[in-house]
Amino acid sequence: MSDDKNSSDAYISLKNLLSESLFRDLILFCFLFFLVISQNWTDIILLVFPLITFGFSLFFRIINTNKWRTEFDNKFIIYNPFGIEKIQANRFFFSALFQLILIFWIGAESLYHPQLLSLYLPYFNLLLIFSYSFGFFWIFIDLWKYSKLEIVYNENDKEMAKNYETIVSFLSMKNFKLIILSNFLIFIGFNIFNMIFTFLFLQSPTMGIQLNLPGTGVLITSSIIFITLITSPAITIISLVLNYRELNTFSKEELEKVLKPFPKNAQFIITENIKALNDKLKEK
Repeated sequence: MSDDKNSSDAYISLKNLLSESLFRDLILFCFLFFLVISQNWTDIILLVFPLITFGFSLFFRIINTNKWRTEFDNKFIIYNPFGIEKIQANRFFFSALFQLILIFWIGAESLYHPQLLSLYLPYFNLLLIFSYSFGFFWIFIDLWKYSKLEIVYNENDKEMAKNYETIVSFLSMKNFKLIILSNFLIFIGFNIFNMIFTFLFLQSPTMGIQLNLPGTGVLITSSIIFITLITSPAITIISLVLNYRELNTFSKEELEKVLKPFPKNAQFIITENIKALNDKLKEK
């Protein structure tokens, strides 16, 4: 990372955070969100689902927009602590839009076809929880493939051209299985319980929690909807933090061992660059 880049980009301004793709996502999401709230929702709990999902999409979109801050002029280091952030942002964005469309649809049915609402509510209940929880599980499917700290070095001497490529740190298969399994069980568990309660409330509506829809409609749901709302993003945050820590957990000795086959000048440049990413190495 060049000195000019370090000095001029010591902080991230609002201008640096914005990009064309970020504006596109914001405009499209806000347009659909305003269409939904124009239906005069009194219970806003359902609107929180797409807002949280879109918040995660923005998080990954901003990281992707500023990914160049972890790239260096020599392009030796490939650093992906959260996988491919662009893919993660797109997945969350798709999930958020799908949830907004679902909510707009059920709101419109409640306003214009309340007599048919009881036919659609079970499907809405199932699809909302599925789309919300699946969005948080989806990002971990291929995390092990892209989450890594990799060094790629190409010598410029054409007569003695030699390529060096090695992975300094990556998400171990053991931890990947732990992350994917825990998130999968949560995803499946919430949807199974939601399915059971949804069909149970068809027989005994008084047992459920009532949420007012636009117009005269009422959604009968269970506490699963609130548990899923909080637990899915919480588990995702914990999983991402654990992955980030593992990716950045390596000693200076381990790094020197990995860099041993590299030319001396490349070893020095790569070590200094990695120190810019890993604060623990700076202290040693």
